This record gives sequence, structure tokens and C-alpha cells, in this order.
Amino acid sequence: MNYRMMTEKDLECVVERNIEYYNTVENCCWTFEKAYKRIHQVLTMEDSMCMVQLDDSNTITGYLMGYFKEFDDIIGYFLEEIVIFKSFQGKGYGTDFLKILEQEAVKSGASIIELNSVNDEMHKHFYSKLSYYETKNFVMMGKFLEET
Repeated sequence: MNYRMMTEKDLECVVERNIEYYNTVENCCWTFEKAYKRIHQVLTMEDSMCMVQLDDSNTITGYLMGYFKEFDDIIGYFLEEIVIFKSFQGKGYGTDFLKILEQEAVKSGASIIELNSVNDEMHKHFYSKLSYYETKNFVMMGKFLEET
């Protein structure tokens, strides 16, 4: 596998593969415009680090996106998303990609990687293989807004 930073030239391919994955595998309803905007937002934000994973044929097999966060005493990296496209799953590519991310984050001065995950056994197993753990001191909170 090969790894490199994602560029705007990668967006069309990444967006199309993202839509294919989420709309087929996870029964979502992404449009090109919405997926493009979401990925482009993270790619172009200050201190972002987004990467693509490529096989030996230069085919994009997955991507990850996130950004560095400054704290008073450390630098963290927040992993927004990591996706290995369906036909490439189950081969260790996601695990390898996370290892590469960890190396790149350390090179950039990060001391911690944070992420939000779907709360199911598959995701917990995937992340725990590399010693990621559920935090006990933070709870994700949200609120759906209604028009007034």
C-alpha cells in the first residue's frame, strides 16, 4: 500500500467512492454535492491532515480525514473519518492506515488521536486492536434543532 496527503485533485474520486460505499453498504442517501462539501470542508480547514491510501495500481482504496487541535499543553489530532472502500475491507488495510496516521501525527507533534465512533462491536473491535479505548471523561452530546 501507498499513502499520501489528499489533494483537491483526489476529491472527485474520493467523493464518488464515498457515495458508493455509504449509499450501498450503510443505506445512506448522500448526493455528490453534499459529500463533496463535507470532505472539502475538512480538507481545506486550517491544520487539516487528510490522506488517501492507494494500492500498487494507484487505485484509491480508502481515505481518512481530520485535523490537528491545539490545547494548552499538547497537540491532538481529531480523526473525523476513516473509510476503506468495501472491496478492500477485511485485508488489514484499515489497521495499516491507522498506523500510518499515528506515525504522521507524531511527526507533526501530536500527542493524542481522538475520534468519535459508531457504538457497535465491529467498530470497537477495529479500534481496540490498536489500543484505542472508550473515554470515560467525555460524553458526546447533541440536539436536533426545530424551526421556530
